[in-house]
Amino acid sequence: MMQRTTFPLLVVASVLLAGCRPTQPQGGGGYYGPTQTMAQVVEDINRNNAKIPTLWASHVYEANIYDEHKNKHFVSGRGVLLYSRPTSMRLIGTKEIVGTIFEIGSNPETFWLKLGPDAGDTMWWGTYADLAHVNPDRIGIPIRPDLVLDVLGISTINTNFNELPVPTMRFNNDFRVYMFVWNAKMPDRWVAQREVWYDMNTKLPKYVFLFDTNGRVVLRGTLSQYRQVPVPNVPKEQWPTVPGNYVLFFPETQSQIVFTLDEVALSRKQEGPTGREVTVPNPQSFRMPSPDNAGVSRVNRIGPENSGG
Repeated sequence: MMQRTTFPLLVVASVLLAGCRPTQPQGGGGYYGPTQTMAQVVEDINRNNAKIPTLWASHVYEANIYDEHKNKHFVSGRGVLLYSRPTSMRLIGTKEIVGTIFEIGSNPETFWLKLGPDAGDTMWWGTYADLAHVNPDRIGIPIRPDLVLDVLGISTINTNFNELPVPTMRFNNDFRVYMFVWNAKMPDRWVAQREVWYDMNTKLPKYVFLFDTNGRVVLRGTLSQYRQVPVPNVPKEQWPTVPGNYVLFFPETQSQIVFTLDEVALSRKQEGPTGREVTVPNPQSFRMPSPDNAGVSRVNRIGPENSGG
């Protein structure tokens, strides 16, 4: 997972059917043989993820989206996922005729979440510079785009294990996974920020848990159906692998979004705004929509005004 700032996730309004959770293996199939060191596991994870500096993927999705009034909106359709290391991402869900249902975005300076008229009719946005002055318990954004980056499971892990957020690792014999927990420093204590379970053999992520400052799970990601990403002039057995199916579950609201990647590539050529062919993703792929022309009823700025007690 990529290096992050120490801000916990807060899910307030919410998105997104009921969730999956780890199921205890049956028949006593635990593993008690040799295991790897933390440095060796991280090396294997980074070897795969370092081959994915960018990603373009189309997807299909289904979701139950709840607005701030607890009204449920069932939506489904198609969309696209764009990623560029380290902090640029755009996850878009659309529906024919209706248009954009949701958009979760991030670039090195800003982050945003936009829910279309069928899913809440609101846009939240802010800058990463402002996050240092925001009370984490009053951020007020349903989904933190910077932490959705972590759920994707395709970024590299900082090899300085003493740098915040500090990772620890343990091995789960029953589930045959390496369990990493990233810990953040609060003024009065240490807190768990996120936890990722990596398969013992493949080193691919299976579960991602994000916590609030009191250790409650506010977002659980279940990752499966792994897919290889073609790399030109590289043998297929050396292509990197990414999760192909994501189940994002929000325990507080019992809501969920599921999206499945049906085509993946490091990049793709398509017609640009001027009619010329361009390669995406590119820096323009992660330009935040203008808050003044977002096409929604409400726009909320996430900034220092959220810093109150």
